[in-house]
Amino acid sequence: MPVDADDAALKGLLEVQTEDSEMKRLTQRRDSLPEARRLAEVNSQLEELDADLEIARKQVEEITREQNRLEGEMEILTQKIGREEGRLFSGGVSNPKELSALQEEVASLKRRSGTLEDELLEVMVHRDSSNETIQSIEAERSATARTSEELTAQVAELTSDVETALAEHSARRAEVAAGVPAELLKLYEGLRDSKQGIGVAALVGDTCQGCHTALPAREVERLRVEKGLQRCDNCRRILVVT
Repeated sequence: MPVDADDAALKGLLEVQTEDSEMKRLTQRRDSLPEARRLAEVNSQLEELDADLEIARKQVEEITREQNRLEGEMEILTQKIGREEGRLFSGGVSNPKELSALQEEVASLKRRSGTLEDELLEVMVHRDSSNETIQSIEAERSATARTSEELTAQVAELTSDVETALAEHSARRAEVAAGVPAELLKLYEGLRDSKQGIGVAALVGDTCQGCHTALPAREVERLRVEKGLQRCDNCRRILVVT
């Protein structure tokens, strides 16, 4: 069944192609915004910083538990030393052997207390270092979050502009396509799907604007005389003689 394709229909089809090409360009622009790529990178950095922050906070919790354990043990030792020294200097222990053992016990407790003090000091230094790390990560995260917010706003604005333009071109395409015969439009859609988005092209001079191939002079003359629905011999796109 021949496809109805007068000059008006073919020119309308060229307009449909123009709108389709512009919508494709806008869609590609929307999907490949540099700001969107940068936003994805920044959000990935935020996720990494959140993970680092969680690890650092858990480390501080572990250090705090260790500090509390050492302080508790030291408090018990201090109390025990106080009690043993009280016995030692109270005069209540007169047996030389028992007195010597008590003195050794006090000395042992004090050595253990000194060891705990050293361990506690090391833990406190580690805690301070870990807290500084948390502060550094939190500062970096705050700066990164601000960048993310700024980029999110930029992407939203740019995307909104593109969506507005897409809506305008879609409306125009629908308006123009309404004047193109259904069979011609169906043929065009099929070709567009298989020809990298270009289903119809103009013949400018002797060159098909779809494949940019120069056609023989005799073929060009035939196309100009016959008019109607024509196809490029090289790329098989619908060819509109202008």
